[in-house]
Amino acid sequence: MTPIAAQNNGITAPTGGETISGVVMVTGTAVHPEYLRYELAFLNEANQAAGWIVFAEGSQPVTNGVLAIWDTTVGQNVGAPVFPDGRYQLRLRVVKTDYNYDEYFVTNLTINNAGPTATPTPDETALAVTATAANPGAPDSPQTEGDTAVFSPATPLPSLTPFPTPTPPATPVSLTGSLLPTATPGSGGVLGQLEAVDTGQFGRAFWGGVRLTAVLFSLMALYLLLRSLGRRLWRRFWINRQSRN
Repeated sequence: MTPIAAQNNGITAPTGGETISGVVMVTGTAVHPEYLRYELAFLNEANQAAGWIVFAEGSQPVTNGVLAIWDTTVGQNVGAPVFPDGRYQLRLRVVKTDYNYDEYFVTNLTINNAGPTATPTPDETALAVTATAANPGAPDSPQTEGDTAVFSPATPLPSLTPFPTPTPPATPVSLTGSLLPTATPGSGGVLGQLEAVDTGQFGRAFWGGVRLTAVLFSLMALYLLLRSLGRRLWRRFWINRQSRN
């Protein structure tokens, strides 16, 4: 029986340099005497600015078992794949109770979902998981220190919501004609055209005021003209009278 502290943590499948597609079973070991949890994250080498993104985690230690089931086709049905074809890295982080952690990496992984998907060959681990799922009523056997830890299914990625179809912008309606009436002979000039814009009660009152103001200004101008003319005549009369005396 191998002590927990002596067991080698890390990802055993997939391995570096491998090309994967479809649904991938990530296997390995994640144990520690002060174990708290483990996390699986990926890095898209074509978009390293996004950093490491956690896509699965487990609360139970795992020894040579399934760490997560990785569906590399998520989002392809809506044209927005979460894992576009390209080169990736995987990271296993084993977190301890003091929140320190150990990390293990798999590099040079290639996702290729554009080509034909190879049919995976079932291994002993997959058959054991299938057998356990087929007989859920079987009593649990006591777990010893060297036994394989109970697998806690990783949290699945949520299904992507299809993006809403953008609504086409409304077609602008071209305005015909002009806001002001076209000047025609005998229409009364600009004043008559403006008066034709609004024929309501307010418009009639407004234009009545305009006419009254124009009449008052005309009377004022006539008064000033007559006053000036009268002063001139009176001055001439006074000068002639003085000259006679």
